[in-house]
Amino acid sequence: MLQGQHSGGPQPATSPSPLLTEQLPSHIQNLVDELPGCVILPSDTAAFKQAVNYSWAQQVREIIPACIVSPRDAQQVSKAVAILKREHDNRKEGETPASGFFTIRSGGSNPGLGAATMQDGVVIDLSYIREVTPAEDGRTVTVGAGAKWIDVYKQLDERGLTVVGGRNTPVGVGGLTLQGGISFYSPRFGFVCSTAASYEVVLADGSVVTASASENPELWRVLKGGGNNFGIVTRFTLRSIPSAPIWVGQMFAPAVFQKAKALKAYHDYLEHASSSGFDENAAGPILSFVYVHGLPMQVLALHLAYTVAPKDKKWPAHWRDTGFASLWSVYRTSKVQSHTSAVEQLGQTAPAGTRHMQGTTTIRNDSGAIKSAYDIFCQTANELRGVKGLLFPFTYQAILPGWINKGHPNVLGLEGCTEPLIILNCSLTWAKAEDDNLVRSTVRRALQEMDVAAAARGADHPYKFMNYCMEFQRPYNGCGEENLKLMQKASHKYDPDGLFQVGCTGGFKLDMDKA
Repeated sequence: MLQGQHSGGPQPATSPSPLLTEQLPSHIQNLVDELPGCVILPSDTAAFKQAVNYSWAQQVREIIPACIVSPRDAQQVSKAVAILKREHDNRKEGETPASGFFTIRSGGSNPGLGAATMQDGVVIDLSYIREVTPAEDGRTVTVGAGAKWIDVYKQLDERGLTVVGGRNTPVGVGGLTLQGGISFYSPRFGFVCSTAASYEVVLADGSVVTASASENPELWRVLKGGGNNFGIVTRFTLRSIPSAPIWVGQMFAPAVFQKAKALKAYHDYLEHASSSGFDENAAGPILSFVYVHGLPMQVLALHLAYTVAPKDKKWPAHWRDTGFASLWSVYRTSKVQSHTSAVEQLGQTAPAGTRHMQGTTTIRNDSGAIKSAYDIFCQTANELRGVKGLLFPFTYQAILPGWINKGHPNVLGLEGCTEPLIILNCSLTWAKAEDDNLVRSTVRRALQEMDVAAAARGADHPYKFMNYCMEFQRPYNGCGEENLKLMQKASHKYDPDGLFQVGCTGGFKLDMDKA
């Protein structure tokens, strides 16, 4: 076993004195009593602050829970869930309507309000469950739900292995894998969720079960994109592959000189790559236009990757034959490096402790819709030009029909898709809390305008990449009626009393009223 070093997460809590715990709500008192050393209360000032600040975004750190529970294994998670289930049942039977009172946090990188914490609620923090255990045959690796992808890659490097996982350093294993996930290796293996061979899951009744193709297969299927709607996943068994150097190319330029040419190159590439030009070694191109407060012009950034390194270290023929190669740039670099290094190079969407948000929508590969989305981004950036410290990347990412359905079946709703799709992602960082409402409302309106503009051209699409969704978005509306029914049926079977639909506030919920 490769045991990850726990850094930056919650530290063991000391046992609170009776004076500090006698006024606690009964379910929190029960957590303290039954999970000694695992519950961090606000009275444990230093440990509690550190635990709160494990969340990546500053606005999330400002949401203060009643306690943070940091179990060390599935058995301790089971104890915590059993206590929360009793509280949920008591609320349902009482005069007060049942409502959310706990959340689940794995990597802590999601900037959505209420995604992994809640004011005065219980946070089940999985950051101690982060071991990385390769199978003896090297075909799979079991990873704790609280691990971060970059730590997984570093540990697997020592064994000459890697996994199909996230592309940014702060991103955690749990949230990304349960919601979908895109990897540099997705053209070869599909969505990250579709590479999961099995799951260790704590159900609402506290039982610890395995979900795989042969054990609890209904649960196994819906966990591939179904989020935290069915239980708490404590470990994932993922497909592993030999680690090998990959080629990465990046370029930067003032957008004013290259925007039209870059957008055309992107459209043309997707057209070609969705038919005869598909190459399973070519990671989806990432094209960004970046507004930076204080700079006189936007920056264009392009990121390309090829997962089989060319021997001469030059641009692979696949990328040389695209319109990307002829883009003018003020800076460009390409090199062969490890998968771990490539993830570190792509970096992070925002520094830890900054105000940050994301939102997304999806369009078809229509040149007019691509251009309209860019124009709306420019208008939005102009509306936010007074926001101090604003960094606003607007990014195009591709989903190609050549890999949509690779791997195990999922519930994302793309089974019948035969055309390329484009994920549009707004990712913003800013300085002051006083601008929170302006930023969030402006971006929300911008995404709605992009949808309207795309629909006018018949280029809209219901799928929403859940990993980038704002908390107000409803990604399950785009998963298709049959997939939604599968998830609702599984929820009724594995969580009949609705603990994870009603009691758990984080994540995107199923519309059980229509089940």
